[in-house]
Amino acid sequence: MAAMLCMPMMRLQALTLPEDEPVVVYFMPQTQLLFTVEYDEVVTEVGPFYQYSARYLGTKDVQMKAERQFVLNKVTFMPMAAADSTRSYVLQDKSGKAQMVSLSPFGTLAGYNIEAKGERRKAKACIDKPKACIETCECLVGTETTNLMPLLEEQLMASSTAKMAEGAAKQIYRIREMRLNLLSGDVEKYPSDGEALKRVLAEMDKREQELTALFIGRRMVTHHVHHVTYTPAATGKKVDDILLRFSKYFGIVANDDLSGEPVKIQISKSAHQLFTPDKPSKQTAPTLYYNLPGSGEMKVQYGEQVLVEHPVEVAQWGVSVPLNSALLNAATRIQFNPLTGNIVSIDK
Repeated sequence: MAAMLCMPMMRLQALTLPEDEPVVVYFMPQTQLLFTVEYDEVVTEVGPFYQYSARYLGTKDVQMKAERQFVLNKVTFMPMAAADSTRSYVLQDKSGKAQMVSLSPFGTLAGYNIEAKGERRKAKACIDKPKACIETCECLVGTETTNLMPLLEEQLMASSTAKMAEGAAKQIYRIREMRLNLLSGDVEKYPSDGEALKRVLAEMDKREQELTALFIGRRMVTHHVHHVTYTPAATGKKVDDILLRFSKYFGIVANDDLSGEPVKIQISKSAHQLFTPDKPSKQTAPTLYYNLPGSGEMKVQYGEQVLVEHPVEVAQWGVSVPLNSALLNAATRIQFNPLTGNIVSIDK
């Protein structure tokens, strides 16, 4: 089940371990909240022929000003866990009960007489083991854009901007005419099959959009995903903190950068909590300690907009409770929640 000695790489409390005896060192979990922030960077550009859009394309709906703005879309969260190095325990027993304990990958109780299943839940793009109270990382998901100045040599060699605009407009109308002929079947050489026709029409649409952007402008959208890890304090006091700052002109900025509006996190501990002494009492027989997590309500707010409102269980707000030693036998299977430390099931 578990190794004779299992100790994650971290600074431990001072422990006195016996020699030549099966022992397991385990930890109570520490809850961490991983927030995923999704936002868009929207860049609009003015087309170089915007002055001629009404003359050649018959439209006045054009982009007149170059802009770059950021839009906050949504915030989601996922609870994670790490080993709480301030609450470490040793199970020692010459009869071999310690060897029947299974641990999670990060050193918390997973089961007794049960194989550990699953791995630590985390975001693939972010930090494996956050060390600070708040840590961030960011990745770029995708960009929607178009090429600028998709002109032929004839238009690029024109003597004036007006002539270049006229040439671009002629290309647009030529593409439209060719597309109409294809759809009506009025062409000498028709595509060999339906799939080839789709590809030809898609290429025509793309070319027309590129040329039209020279008149009406273009809009580019870059989607960003930003991860923030927040660790609630073990004191259980009400939290009213700044998770991050977001600026519609710069996106996510540093927490001390006042150009961004604060995205605030509020966590309040529930009034009704089970109070049990968390100091291990003296036991006549080796036993396990499991965790009773504290619970609370969490809210993430950006201005007047509530982005997240959800109950949470916080392991570090909990208390350590000794398990009845009579349950530690070969016939009893106990499953623990490695994220919160509490008992999930007891089967005999």
